[in-house]
Amino acid sequence: MLDRRPLALQLRDSIWDTIQSQQLRSGDRLPSEQELVKRFQVSRSTVREALKILEEQRLILCRHGVGRFVAPGPSGVLSEGITRLQSVTEMAAGLAIPLSTRVLSLEERLSDGSISARLGLDVGVSLVVLERVWLADGVPVIYSLDTLPRSLVLGQAAAGDFSGSLLATMESSWNAQIMYARTVIRAVHLAPSVSERIGVPDGIPWILLEQVNYGADDRPVLYSKDYHRGDRFYFHVLRSRR
Repeated sequence: MLDRRPLALQLRDSIWDTIQSQQLRSGDRLPSEQELVKRFQVSRSTVREALKILEEQRLILCRHGVGRFVAPGPSGVLSEGITRLQSVTEMAAGLAIPLSTRVLSLEERLSDGSISARLGLDVGVSLVVLERVWLADGVPVIYSLDTLPRSLVLGQAAAGDFSGSLLATMESSWNAQIMYARTVIRAVHLAPSVSERIGVPDGIPWILLEQVNYGADDRPVLYSKDYHRGDRFYFHVLRSRR
């Protein structure tokens, strides 16, 4: 598919791919502007714009007169665009941060009116509900709830099957390709019981991405609620008047 994004955004991804492929770590120095101009065959102004985006996302640091360096890892604030649909696992890979997953629960239940409306199902249809928490350096940073029709899950589901990307599992193992999602973003607080359950202080602000994911036939296949710690994440989006 033709990438119609601004060249600076495309270059931003290419530079970040280079950082990952070369396994650069926090504090490692990036190639100079001139080296990037030669490597990617773009103008110096485009390189500077791409580097500025990476700095604004706090993925690299600029030390004037010295150079640019890979920023510290998950102990800091994590920034990511939200125009691309991706799983938490894919997002973490893109930010080059190690996340571990803990499955809190995996259960089957019958759909009620609210879930049925979101997934286009009759009331009483069997569902699979997956509850997980994602940790960076042992600290919970993402709490997620995923609900999907039991009919999509091939075979017997086990908690150990969901340590990675749910979207990847759906697409590769269950032949349930996800094409797009409709997302609502809002600031929330977790219920005290949930905060205690996942091991975080009560009162932390969270950024909730609540979305219905659709398949190739425009039918909903997954309802997800991903809570990102507001003191660890911020999201950005390109807005245009045209």
